[in-house]
Amino acid sequence: MDIIVKSKLLGLVLAFSIIFFGLESSYSILLFLIIMLSIGIPHGSVDHIIAFINPKARKFESKLTFYVVYLSLIVFNIILWIISPFLGLMVFLIISCYHFGETQVIGYNPTDNKILNFVIGANILLSLFLNNIIELQEILYILPQFASLDLTGFDNVFFLLISIAILMLSIINFEIKRKVPLYAEITILYMVFFHTDLLTSFALYFGFCHSLPMLMLEFKEFKTDSFMKFYLKTLPFTILSIIFGFLLYQFNNDLLTSDNLILFVFIIISSLTLPHVFIMKDFVKDK
Repeated sequence: MDIIVKSKLLGLVLAFSIIFFGLESSYSILLFLIIMLSIGIPHGSVDHIIAFINPKARKFESKLTFYVVYLSLIVFNIILWIISPFLGLMVFLIISCYHFGETQVIGYNPTDNKILNFVIGANILLSLFLNNIIELQEILYILPQFASLDLTGFDNVFFLLISIAILMLSIINFEIKRKVPLYAEITILYMVFFHTDLLTSFALYFGFCHSLPMLMLEFKEFKTDSFMKFYLKTLPFTILSIIFGFLLYQFNNDLLTSDNLILFVFIIISSLTLPHVFIMKDFVKDK
């Protein structure tokens, strides 16, 4: 069985277990942190190797150039969040829509259709956020226009129907080689988002439908006989990312030292995602 399918099935089994036993509200923060630290961050912690592993994809003259550009993008994104949380969020959403969609179509369709990639990613994020919009509103209190909206008149079924309607429109408008399994997977994700809270939904999707499949593809690309040896290569930058996040949390700024730890973690994720997207774009080109 394909390694991507295996990783997604693992996430599906975990999702159904959580839904069946009703654990998401009790353990959502713990589950979120475990998945981010063990899978989420590590899948981007070999970017410095991936960037040079394919000679045709090299865009950096040296490792020094890579680190300067990579770290500059992280710093730029954090400054953007500090200056304007709205712009920071918009950049994160636009980049994530494309990146999530690009990796989601692997195994179903070539990744060269940029519009399709964006639509698929937007589909997934739209459903994730709409089905948990009350929680999202509480987290994004820094955006007054959104925080002040009265959403009490809507329920999850309404938002689920919106997601499905948009999915149906995208099915009609795109030629996809393996359309049925792709949209079957997205439909299952809709059900997971509908039945679990925001943190659990994001952790399950990001961990097992995005990060773990990419981690396994990276392992395959490294051509090593031991996954543990490969995984150890991710640890230095994973640890550095955690230290960086801890130091940033001590920074004297109202946004970054907010009591809203979840928002802070999402800012860190968005900052690490920005440079990661450009590295993975070349990596997944022929996948």
